Amino acid sequence: MPTAEEMNDMWKALINHRNAKVLIIGALLLLTVTVLAPTHANVRETLIFVSPATYTVPNIGSTFSVNVSIQDVTNLKGWEFKLYYPNSILNGTTVIEGPFMKVDEVSTYFYVAEFMDDYSETQGRASVLCLRAGDPDAPGVDGDGVLATITFDSTSNGGPESLHLADVKLSDPNATKIPFVKVDGEVTVVPEYSTTLILPLLAIVTLTAVILRKRIVNHRGIFHTA
Repeated sequence: MPTAEEMNDMWKALINHRNAKVLIIGALLLLTVTVLAPTHANVRETLIFVSPATYTVPNIGSTFSVNVSIQDVTNLKGWEFKLYYPNSILNGTTVIEGPFMKVDEVSTYFYVAEFMDDYSETQGRASVLCLRAGDPDAPGVDGDGVLATITFDSTSNGGPESLHLADVKLSDPNATKIPFVKVDGEVTVVPEYSTTLILPLLAIVTLTAVILRKRIVNHRGIFHTA
């Protein structure tokens, strides 16, 4: 029959064995929860961007527009941005609000704080902001849409040049900042063909046509004589 001391040792061993099993089971459960728990890897980030991403203006003197748009935003109450553009090839003409913030027929406060071609020696700048009006506790806007449309006139050939978004701010009804990723745009004005290039080209084409015509006539004469 085991002694009291031996019984005590056996009891301790049994407790340690049970504790080990509990630890192993706990570790397995923790691993299972970690593997099965949802991660933020698939959460889509809010994107604010110039659309189209690249724009080719067909000639000097053309009027065209680009949008500043947003994608995958949640609870947007207000926004603000600055857009820098190359004043060597573009003149800014108008900035108008897009439809995104006016969903559910809610009115908005839309303000163009600045729109100048000579912000610097190389850049013009549009500074724009917008806020949904009405009940301050009302939810913001979700989804995708156009925030603003900016129209330009092309004044000279050049590019590609950047349409650069800066100082972007997005906020919810509690004035909490909404994180985002921004993407700039790009514009190119295709050079026009000047008369100094067109006239020599026309002369070459005309001369080539005359030479070919003479060769055809000569060949016909040789064939007829034979």
